Amino acid sequence: METRLEDALAYLLDLRLRCRGNPEAMVLVDRCLALLARAESADAAELPQLEAEIEAIRLELAERFGPPGEFVRH
Repeated sequence: METRLEDALAYLLDLRLRCRGNPEAMVLVDRCLALLARAESADAAELPQLEAEIEAIRLELAERFGPPGEFVRH
C-alpha cells in the first residue's frame, strides 16, 4: 500500500504544479493532498470519515464536469 500512496502523492504534486494558474483547481488538489496525508496514518475509526470526504469530492467533480466517461480498454 505504501507504493500506492507514494504514487498518489507524486501524481498530486505534479497536478498541483500544472494547476498553478487555477486557484480553484489548486484548492481541490490541496484537499486531496490533505486526505492522502491523513490516510497514511489513519486508524479504523477515521477511515469512514475519510471515505465520506472522498465521496464529497467525487460528487463535486461529477457536478462540475459530469459523470465519468466509460473506459475503453485496448
